[in-house]
Amino acid sequence: MNYLLFTVYLLILCWLLLRLPVIKKIGLNKKTVLALFLCKIVAGIAIGWVSIHIYGPGNDYWDLNDAAWKEYQLLLTHPGTYFTNIFTSGYPGGYGGLFSSFNSYWNDLKGNLLIKLVSMFNILSRGDYYINSLFFNFIIFFGHVVFYKLFVDVFKERKWLVVVGCFLIPSTLYFTSGMHKDGIVFLLLSILIYCVYRWLQQNKITVKRLLLIVVSFILLFLIRNYIFIALVPALLAWIFTQKTKWKPAFVFAAVYFIAGLLVFNVDVLFSKIKPLNIIITKQTEFLNLPHTETTISLTPLQPTFKSFAANAPEAFNHLLLRPYLWELPVVLLLPLNIELLICQLLFLLYIFYHKKINDKPAAGLIYFLVFFCITMFLLIGYIVPNLGSLVRYRSVYLPLIITLQLCLIQWEKVPLINKIKF
Repeated sequence: MNYLLFTVYLLILCWLLLRLPVIKKIGLNKKTVLALFLCKIVAGIAIGWVSIHIYGPGNDYWDLNDAAWKEYQLLLTHPGTYFTNIFTSGYPGGYGGLFSSFNSYWNDLKGNLLIKLVSMFNILSRGDYYINSLFFNFIIFFGHVVFYKLFVDVFKERKWLVVVGCFLIPSTLYFTSGMHKDGIVFLLLSILIYCVYRWLQQNKITVKRLLLIVVSFILLFLIRNYIFIALVPALLAWIFTQKTKWKPAFVFAAVYFIAGLLVFNVDVLFSKIKPLNIIITKQTEFLNLPHTETTISLTPLQPTFKSFAANAPEAFNHLLLRPYLWELPVVLLLPLNIELLICQLLFLLYIFYHKKINDKPAAGLIYFLVFFCITMFLLIGYIVPNLGSLVRYRSVYLPLIITLQLCLIQWEKVPLINKIKF
């Protein structure tokens, strides 16, 4: 690492951060903002150091940095190719294989978009991983900021609990700080959800917010297309909830029932549309990856309702309960096991001490977040047979659920905690 250059850039970014209007209006003092930002930067350094010194060369984070350096060299020598190669496909199938995970232009595009971004950082970093991580996390930090703005608008009296949920969940802080797709997905989700919330709350949408919604939606589809499957019914139900007088529970139940009918029966009317096969293909590709110490068994799916229903308990078990506290194929999982145990205890507190929300805009948001996250957990549980990957993918969505629980628990009624003021 170039320590001097890193320090100079860090000071400049800290100075810039405090002068941005979105930060000035966030409602947190400068010291708190800087402390949270530095936590993000330290997490970025940590995941970079662990990746290269514990796992060694060939990991996703450093490989991306190397690929970005090659792209930067291409910018210097063949700028025309640099600006056009992202639009060209070198595969015999051309631009086919939209949902394929291998040998597909669209699969490569997920990484190529991020590689292009990091390659531009190289203009200032000269290829230094940690400086690139600094620039990357300056951008991703705004995902935490936007989620904070969203939740603190709903739970104004729970400001510091919102800070914990949006900024300080260990696995989220760690995995979204690595130069990979997780941080980008986290940022795009925050923008999309916040803009939709403001639209529904104010009952009007500006051109700027509409553009942000559309761009975020498209990029999420390109980077992790299965998120689209979870977002569409959740967003539709949220919008219907706010635009009608019907109760949120009824609207979400109805929308998800109809969505389920479509997913499992659409191929009867349109034989070429097979959403179940998209999930099955993803699962098969994961199952065909080499086994590692953190690989777990996963029941292969079949394109039937019976198969998906039978596998649902296993999927939820993997996402909500594993790794178990005693499940340590590698020692590095221990902090994540402890974090999951705390999340499970928090859920128990929520069950016994939660408060009801009667405000319709807030209720619509809560139902959206719960249904969206449950769907994502189910999809990831169906697809991923690896504890390390499960923890990483889950971390992106944890703030949505954990922040809700932190803010909805009536802490004044919890024994031993009721004297603490939040």
